[in-house]
Amino acid sequence: MFRPLSHTLLLVCALALATVAPSASAADGPTPRIGLVLGGGGARGAAHVGVLKKLQELRIPVDCVAGTSMGGLVAGAFSSGLSPAEMQTALQEADWRDMFSDSASYADFTPRLKGFSQSYIPGSEGGIKNGTLQFPSAVLSGQKIKFFIDRLVRANAAPQRIEDQPLPLALVTTDIVTGEARVWRNGDLATLMRATMSVPGLMAPVKYEDLSLVDGGLVDNVPIAQVQQLCHPDVVIAVNVGSPLLKAEDIDASPLAVTGQMINLLTEQNVTKSLTLLRPGVDVYIRPALTGITSGDFERSEETIAQGYAAAASAEPQLRHLAVSAEQYAVWQRSTSRQTLPEITVQAIHATGLPPKQAQVLTEKLDTKPGAALNVQALENDLLNAYGEGRYSNVAYQLVRESEGTALNILATEKPWGPDLVRAGVNFSWGSSEEARYNVRAAYHQTRLNDDGGELLLAGQMGSDNFLGADYYQPLETASAWFVQAQGFVRSRSADLYENGTAQARFKVNTAEMNGAFGLNLGRYGVLKSGLLQRSQSAETTIGSSSLLGDNNAVHNTAWFVTADLDRFNSPFFPTGGWRARLTQTQASDYTKLEGSYAQSVSLGAYVLTGRMAFTRATDGTLPIGDSASLGGTNNLSGLAYGQVVGSDMRYLGLRSEKIMGRMPLGMRGDLRLGLSYEAGSMQQRYSETQGSGIIRSSGVYLGGETPLGPLYLGLAKASDNDARLFLFLGNP
Repeated sequence: MFRPLSHTLLLVCALALATVAPSASAADGPTPRIGLVLGGGGARGAAHVGVLKKLQELRIPVDCVAGTSMGGLVAGAFSSGLSPAEMQTALQEADWRDMFSDSASYADFTPRLKGFSQSYIPGSEGGIKNGTLQFPSAVLSGQKIKFFIDRLVRANAAPQRIEDQPLPLALVTTDIVTGEARVWRNGDLATLMRATMSVPGLMAPVKYEDLSLVDGGLVDNVPIAQVQQLCHPDVVIAVNVGSPLLKAEDIDASPLAVTGQMINLLTEQNVTKSLTLLRPGVDVYIRPALTGITSGDFERSEETIAQGYAAAASAEPQLRHLAVSAEQYAVWQRSTSRQTLPEITVQAIHATGLPPKQAQVLTEKLDTKPGAALNVQALENDLLNAYGEGRYSNVAYQLVRESEGTALNILATEKPWGPDLVRAGVNFSWGSSEEARYNVRAAYHQTRLNDDGGELLLAGQMGSDNFLGADYYQPLETASAWFVQAQGFVRSRSADLYENGTAQARFKVNTAEMNGAFGLNLGRYGVLKSGLLQRSQSAETTIGSSSLLGDNNAVHNTAWFVTADLDRFNSPFFPTGGWRARLTQTQASDYTKLEGSYAQSVSLGAYVLTGRMAFTRATDGTLPIGDSASLGGTNNLSGLAYGQVVGSDMRYLGLRSEKIMGRMPLGMRGDLRLGLSYEAGSMQQRYSETQGSGIIRSSGVYLGGETPLGPLYLGLAKASDNDARLFLFLGNP
């Protein structure tokens, strides 16, 4: 029996529709609920932005998102309404090298902290607490990274909490005390984004709700279970950007590689477990090809984003059926996009984490005042300056809603390893025309003797120059620019006396001094100080004839001194800009000494030009050999041996032209340079090289830069009437 033709046509149409149904978009039926999972992987997480760009092109809406570590950063930004294009711009424009340096510019350190930066190894600071020696828990506090996150999610413009974002969000962190996963679906957005990025050892844990939180990748690096609980999605899109395990030869390369491998092992174990939650044929798994891109390659974000986009494009056949119509997607975009925020007026300012008096001092230093519009850049600068005082391990801010309006909450954390600090310093110098010199120094620094900020520094040094001293510093009142200072020390310094380029004798100067001064801190510019000193000096030869010292080898006097020390360099030893000026006059009973220097740096791209001039002059009487000037050594006529020319009246002019060849890895300050130097100097009333006169010229070439142990110079220089000299200097002067 034959069916009517109309029935046959209907059956053919139905079969045709069934054939094409799998490739139709979600616009032709119920829209599936989609959960997005963004895994951790450090800088490799920039690939998530490429995946988001492709999802946007395909018009695939997302109903909720969960993230860990760098995936948490991208997830938080996406949840807050930031578009993939805006994220890409933010990552590309970020100064990652500056961001991985916690503090303000060296130019904005306090004068005392600048002095410590010049004398002690950066990062060597520890503390003595409860009778034990303690050190910071991580290389970075994440000070500037938090500012970056604040701007990314507009926490600098309005209070931002996870539960208030347009897109439901879950961020994964690890409780470093218990090892448990802490998943956040509400709470302060920027703070918890910073917490999920806290790689142990690299960034300090975040203190939040009485917990110590670190990177969530240790417990759940691809948080599929979290997104399933968050919005019960019909489809999960999971993106894994984790670093692969290192090979045996790579693990042996350094201790840091071993630590990295341990973290990778923990991560891979939880990722393997998490991936079993994906449903074959339903969920979508994306693993970008990131070979050669490490977790620290933040400056390669453009390349990493492109790889994420390519991986999502490869998964397009699986993703296409999740697309919606242009109209539906536009509705979703409007529901998750950012709204314009009004200008914030701060109604109140609080500081937490500090004793009441310190909290008051901190808030009073802020340019931001209650009742005024919030200037975020000024606030960040103020907080960096507070961090630059050296008292805190972290200084952040948070906008919170209160009954009377928006309040500014300053979150300051005193150094957990303080307030009694220890510091260390080393230096080593060698030249082909003299013996090597070395010194090892250490200091014990009590920073909170009283509520007004009294400090006591006990310092010692052993090596070519021995030193033992105490320095008491007392502001007249809390946060006052005026201070009094008392110092006492004994020093033993050895040096060679040269004639005709050859060491003829070695002498040692023993000094004992006590001084007291009244001073004024000129903000971040420097310090003025004046006072009295009592000094006893004696000089004696340890090798060679004592007659070479002459008659001025013993001094016992009282002197008045005044000094101005101004420093606006942006780095203590290898600046790219700024200037430094110093001038001191000492009026003793039998001589008057005036000494000064001025240096300035300018840069153009990778090229840096630094000029320096200095002088020492006896304006009355003759300087004793123990208080004399010298020429010779690195950046002091580098073609001469250390202290080769000693006298009472010195002039110096030097010029360094450098090209920045590279930079230290992220998290370590400084750069590496190739430099040319030209120097000229003269010395009158000489105690060594007495047969010489006139101007001495020196030119040289060197490699230099900041290292974890301080400045490094390795070069070759030649001075007038001297053989070429190889030289090496490493450490703090």
